[in-house]
Amino acid sequence: MRKYGSNAKIHQGYLMLALVIGFLGVLLTWALRRSTPTEYSELQLAAAKRMQQAEAVLLEVVQEENIPIEDIDLNKTGLIGPEWTPLTTTPGIEDAKRTSLDPNIAAVLVRYFKEAGLNQGDTVAVGTSGSFPGLLIATLCAAKEMDLDVKVILSFCSSMYGATRPELNVYRMMSILEENDLITFDLLAVSPGGTNDYGESALWPDSRELIFEMAAETGVEFIDYNDIEKSIARRLELFGEEIDCFVNVGGASANSGTSAYTLDFPMGLVLDPPKIPTTKNRGLMYEYAARGVPVVNMLNMRQMAVDNGLAYDPVPMSEPGEGGVYYDVAYPLWLSVIAAVLMLAVLIVGRMRWKAEI
Repeated sequence: MRKYGSNAKIHQGYLMLALVIGFLGVLLTWALRRSTPTEYSELQLAAAKRMQQAEAVLLEVVQEENIPIEDIDLNKTGLIGPEWTPLTTTPGIEDAKRTSLDPNIAAVLVRYFKEAGLNQGDTVAVGTSGSFPGLLIATLCAAKEMDLDVKVILSFCSSMYGATRPELNVYRMMSILEENDLITFDLLAVSPGGTNDYGESALWPDSRELIFEMAAETGVEFIDYNDIEKSIARRLELFGEEIDCFVNVGGASANSGTSAYTLDFPMGLVLDPPKIPTTKNRGLMYEYAARGVPVVNMLNMRQMAVDNGLAYDPVPMSEPGEGGVYYDVAYPLWLSVIAAVLMLAVLIVGRMRWKAEI
């Protein structure tokens, strides 16, 4: 005759023991993890220091030209733009914009490029809006340290708090840094940005006229179709076939695409993309992913910070060398294996005892 009460106690006891062993296994595996500097940590640190220097140069320009520093620019970088200007097209998150100016983001880009298998002389295509000048600076500083060949097509428009100042737009920022030999890039073309990559603003009727003036100052091709499919196709032609990595900075429609799959594209370095749409408005991220080219997608700053062990919205600003991005973490997986074997053994014994007492 089955003794339900005692059987239940025996079964529950062994089950609880197995759970305790599993919990201890996980806890010990985490506690005994080891962090070692990446093989390229010195390169990462050099990129971060270069980015810090680049931001200092731009701050000097802001101060010399008496450009107001926004109240929300808590670290007084001078690189947080006003909320609404003729270049503002979409909402933005102020803490995300502040985080993007952390010089250690350049170290993140070095990690991405290394994990993408890039080597000296490889070609990186960069599609950028004005929304995150910090991320663009980080990309170009990392590329400079790694001696990569960078081709850029930029859009002038920005979400709130980005490079929204017409007098210090994203092109001028990059030009200043190039003149100071902090970055090197080949600017292929510019475009308005914004909806349909056309730069229209309901609040600022003269926004396109202003963008035309800025585009003329660059001396490069102005992509201005008011047709997102044509904008994407022209960018592909300009970048050419020999691209080893594509970097998307911000949310320019030609880069991110306007298809229903746009938001499905992961953040960070993407080597194994999700389902790739076949529509012509899928954007350069999917276009290059379809060709097997590594893609770096940078828009969600909170996720990017968490994934790379960086502080989110640090005040004061983090110094070069701070953060988990400079380390590889190794876990003693043998502990997990032992814990799993012990759990299985306990459950088997518990099952045998249960059967023996029926």
